[in-house]
Order: sequence, then C-alpha cells, then structure tokens
Amino acid sequence: MKDLTPTARARSDAHLLGHTRRRHDTQAEISLVLRQAAWKDKSKLLEMITKLARLNGDIAEIDLRALVDLLKSDLPWLRLIVAEVDGVLVGYAGLVGGMRLQHGQRTMDLHHLYVEESHRGLGVGRALIDRARLTALAQGCAQLTVSTQAGNLDAQAAYKACGFAPQTAQSKRFTMALA
Repeated sequence: MKDLTPTARARSDAHLLGHTRRRHDTQAEISLVLRQAAWKDKSKLLEMITKLARLNGDIAEIDLRALVDLLKSDLPWLRLIVAEVDGVLVGYAGLVGGMRLQHGQRTMDLHHLYVEESHRGLGVGRALIDRARLTALAQGCAQLTVSTQAGNLDAQAAYKACGFAPQTAQSKRFTMALA
C-alpha cells in the first residue's frame, strides 16, 4: 500500500489533511479529510462509539449528554479527530492525554480508533493514526500508546504496520469503579 501524501490546508483554526486513497478492490478514489471534531459531529460520533463498543463485545453506556460534556471538558481529557469523505464522517480517533510522571514525560493514548466498515482498507485508519502521532508530537508527548483486545489480531497487525511496538506485560492493570 502506498504511503499517504498529505496536503496541508488551513480552514479557520483547524488544520486539515487531504488524502486521496485508491481502494484495492474497486480502484475507486476517495478524498479524505481529517479534522478536529466539531459540534455538528456529535450524533454521528455517538453512533460510531456505540458501533466500536459492539465490535469489542461491550455495551456503550455513553449518551449524547455525556458525549457533549466530554467535548466541552478542559484538555487533556479528550481530543477527537474525525475522518470525513464527501462531507460524511467515516471514522474517528479519540485521544486522551496522560503522563509518565516518574520520567517527567507527557504521553497520549489512542483510546479509540474506529472506521466504518464501508471505508476499511482505504487507509483511513492509517491516516487517523498518523494524525494522532502528529497531535501527540505537537503536544510535546514522548510516546503514543494504543491497546486492543488480546484476540483482535487484525488490529494488532495494523498497529505494528503503523510503527507501534508491542509492550511486554510487566504488571497487571487494575481498575476501581468510582461511581
């Protein structure tokens, strides 16, 4: 697969990347735009978040009110990047800021990555990952992390192909419900 050739454009305060991708099976081209999520995207984002949860065998408990609250929150809680083709959202990346306090380093986690089934295999996921990397670099982050379910071998292969290195499990992760 060819590397994406980004063409940077500025529209108001948002920087967009335009990509033309050729689909392997039909050889059709798509024009991909990556941008920060906007208020108008909230309903489609909620739909895609629900689809991703379902794909992972989970139940999305988020509703529109909770999503709006997250969209309005102060950083570093959430950054949403959307992928758009012909004015229609076809994917998104949800980034969450973090840190490695013991190293004095900022980090960013690619907490969500979703591409509509009709647009998989076109480089949309790779473009979203690349934009996530650039966003993390712009925020002074030392690393970008991502995780997936142990059985999701397709995602693991995709992450490796995009430059992520698997981490050895040095410890177990624990959670505490707060509400």
